[in-house]
Amino acid sequence: MVLSAPRSRHGAERLVKAFFDAIRRESLRDLEALLGDGASISSGPGSSPEPIAKVWSARFKRLDYGAGVVQAPYREDELGVFTPEELQSLRTERHYELVPGAGELLAVVTLRDRLEPAGPRHFGRRIEFILGSAPAGLRILRMFEDFRLP
Repeated sequence: MVLSAPRSRHGAERLVKAFFDAIRRESLRDLEALLGDGASISSGPGSSPEPIAKVWSARFKRLDYGAGVVQAPYREDELGVFTPEELQSLRTERHYELVPGAGELLAVVTLRDRLEPAGPRHFGRRIEFILGSAPAGLRILRMFEDFRLP
């Protein structure tokens, strides 16, 4: 029998936090450092996957993601991290758009509503991340967020 170490949930938590830190700084360079090769995002039913950096570059041009807007977009204690096996057992209770493959993790963030009642939304209600190993460590491989630029 071959034993393997469980995937680090702390690594997933740090990666998701680093993602939102890069978004708050509107730093494409920092964002790209977190992505695996060919990382893509889907934005809802009927959309085609697009490169994550391209999508966020457009969002930075249209919306202000500065610290005042995105100070705490989610509660860290509500971040869900799931292995493929854990998702299999939750299949009847929860539905997610993305499904991790072998050796991958699904991280799910439910985002807080915007602080200002008026004005454009900056995020969808939930972001799903597929995280996987790369030579430089855990990276974002795919994302799903049901969001359209206003």
